[in-house]
Amino acid sequence: MPLAVATGRARLPLFLLLFMGLASLLPLVPTSRGQPPPTPTTVTVGLIVDAASPVGKIANTTIPMALDDFYAAYPNSSTRVQVLTHDSGGDVVAAASAADDGPGRARAILGPQSSVESSFVADLATRAEVPVVSFSATSPSVSPSSSGSFFVRAALSDAAQASAIAALASHFGWRPRGPRVPGRRLRRRLRADAVLAAVYRLESEQTRAFVVHARPALAERVFAAAQEAGMMSAGAWVITDGLTGLLGSIRPPPGVIGLAPHVPVTPRLRAVKRRWAHRFMRDHRDAEPAEAEMGCYALWAYDAAWAVASAAERLGRAGDLSSSSPPGLVVGGRSGGPTDFSDLGKSSSGKKLLAAIAATTFDGLGGRFRLVHGELTVPAFRIVNIVDDARERSIGFWTREHRLIRQLGDGSKSSNRGLGPVIWPGDSTVVPSGWVQPTSGRKLRVAVPAYVDPGYRPIVHIDVDPATNRTVAGGYVIEVFEAAMRLLPYALPFEYVPAPSMPYNTLIDNVGHGVSAATCPT
Repeated sequence: MPLAVATGRARLPLFLLLFMGLASLLPLVPTSRGQPPPTPTTVTVGLIVDAASPVGKIANTTIPMALDDFYAAYPNSSTRVQVLTHDSGGDVVAAASAADDGPGRARAILGPQSSVESSFVADLATRAEVPVVSFSATSPSVSPSSSGSFFVRAALSDAAQASAIAALASHFGWRPRGPRVPGRRLRRRLRADAVLAAVYRLESEQTRAFVVHARPALAERVFAAAQEAGMMSAGAWVITDGLTGLLGSIRPPPGVIGLAPHVPVTPRLRAVKRRWAHRFMRDHRDAEPAEAEMGCYALWAYDAAWAVASAAERLGRAGDLSSSSPPGLVVGGRSGGPTDFSDLGKSSSGKKLLAAIAATTFDGLGGRFRLVHGELTVPAFRIVNIVDDARERSIGFWTREHRLIRQLGDGSKSSNRGLGPVIWPGDSTVVPSGWVQPTSGRKLRVAVPAYVDPGYRPIVHIDVDPATNRTVAGGYVIEVFEAAMRLLPYALPFEYVPAPSMPYNTLIDNVGHGVSAATCPT
């Protein structure tokens, strides 16, 4: 039986809708008996993703599902978010074109997918005063805190996990004087042979602790090259949260350590995960079952869509999103051409919608949704160990207060400090040292004629600096040799050694027999 509430004129039925996990209910609009409810105001939101990528597939399933769930929870909403999707194909210009071309002007944009695309689109959106809400652009180079920015990061910044990675390095004794990153490698899309060459160069160096932070396709190539070079079982490998959230797609080798945002497991989350997995496999029939795992990108996309719908509803109730209000950006289709950004205009509701999104808080799938300076925050990271079939097992957590601990809630207990046991690559239980004697410990000795006629010095010469006693070679032959050395798929240190004058055949014989150039007979 429905509950009844007494009013001044009549007893009206009140049906209670219980939606598990919601922080608060939006006010419902009463309707008079016999009158249809008012038609909701359509709020057009652009979605810019690379549809063929793992994150793009996740977004195309998650965002419509999140909006369906939102309006199922709030059926009397005065607004309805309509999503116009544009496939950027991972191209920066195509992503920017999506923000300026087409028949449907957007009041907000979800995405773009990558940080490079987001930086370009966010600049256009800021000029048009249209909020850009990204659930996957994690690079700190795209800053939501810059003055006048309309970019919002409904995801974690890469900088948020830097301290957790440093804590792992210190915990396992890698570089005890303080973890550092000597350089970043493989930042671009590279061919498989180029990736293999870069891995071989790493193999020739001292470091044996590696952090992989890359797009899924590049990460797969790195792991394949590391296995081919025999480096997986010779060190420690750590993947960042973006890759841990895509285990079903990248399938890293066993023994890898991964970081992931800690998400409280709730009955609502378990129920949504079951529905999401079914919907994902229905939307992407060529996907592997392992891909139908709701990781961090799915959680961020779901909560980002919910936040936009919630903010739009609050503005709609206040009358700030009337259908006559001219938005600022166009999404999808064509107008003046793929790079025509001259007629952006400005959204009349953009500033208010941005403020509403920034102020939105609720209990989301990924935990408490709250933006601080335009970015999502997380109280803890989960540390996992990858086992067979790209499955994960939890070995602990990292929090800013307690650092590395085995269980949340017991950070003050000394028995809870540190991490659980790790199975390293090669089924080893021994912690990798993170450092080895480099294979480049021995240098290639290159014989160069000690004396050449002055007229041939532009071809080849060798000199010894009397002040430093350093041997320096030069000339066309040396330049060709050093260019060839740079093309090798590994690092090969070498040094030039002056060779006494001798017949060419004698020199070749001495080199073949390993006779030092310095002791060759004159």
